[in-house]
Amino acid sequence: MRGDPDRDDETKGGKPMAGDAEIETARKLFAAWSSGDPDAPREFLTEDAVLYDIVAGSPKEGWPAIREFFGATLGMSRDLVLAPQGFWVNETGVALTWHMSGVAGEAFGPEAEGKTWHSEGMSTLEFRDGKVCREVDYHHGPNVLRSLGLG
Repeated sequence: MRGDPDRDDETKGGKPMAGDAEIETARKLFAAWSSGDPDAPREFLTEDAVLYDIVAGSPKEGWPAIREFFGATLGMSRDLVLAPQGFWVNETGVALTWHMSGVAGEAFGPEAEGKTWHSEGMSTLEFRDGKVCREVDYHHGPNVLRSLGLG
């Protein structure tokens, strides 16, 4: 990991470490997730990428499944923002913490509709050929409801 004095920042066991290029791709991917356009993330993902949001259940495999999931997510909230906070790297990718917020749609019920919700979480991103081939998102699902006064 970067900043560990017992490791070389560039390699671990002879393998190149992820670095600035992968962090920049992560920033662009999270800007795409925040764009409101269900197709925006595609250019940062491999065609066979896997997205596993632990709150949503099973992994979404391949771009069509990821887009369907993301499109449904956008349908539940508007003004979705996934803002990266900090990054860590290793030989296969990047981990990052983030703050997520959005405006609740009607799926949250009339008492929450139009209110802003928020939650924090962490993601791991694995890379292949400069693109994300696996994203795993970790967050506590009830935080969204709690932030709306529902939980």
